[in-house]
Amino acid sequence: MIPIADWETGASFRYELCLRGTDAPIGSIHLRQENAHVLFGYVLAKTFWGRGLMSEALQFAVDWALAQPEIFRAYAFCDVDNPGSARVMEKAGMVREGILRRWQVFPNIGPDPRDCIICAKVR
Repeated sequence: MIPIADWETGASFRYELCLRGTDAPIGSIHLRQENAHVLFGYVLAKTFWGRGLMSEALQFAVDWALAQPEIFRAYAFCDVDNPGSARVMEKAGMVREGILRRWQVFPNIGPDPRDCIICAKVR
């Protein structure tokens, strides 16, 4: 998935998601190493919601990250008003840890930081 030499630099990586047998992107998943943690972000075209596609991709990426000897925590967060995204994290094996108050600005929602649900999987 990621060359170990690149991974060790702490860089971030983004992968385009395509349906099997096609080259047309339907979403993406982003990984960013933060010391012994990996932060995940993801987006999927609305027409593909509800099919388990992002849960499958996120579970694969989380499991891959946690298989690396230097990684002990994989996590992601979403707006509290986005229960579908929270469900994606849970279906990918992450556990809901709580609410981060006024954590993230979502420009598509407004200029103020919003509360976020945080989920993680640890080893």
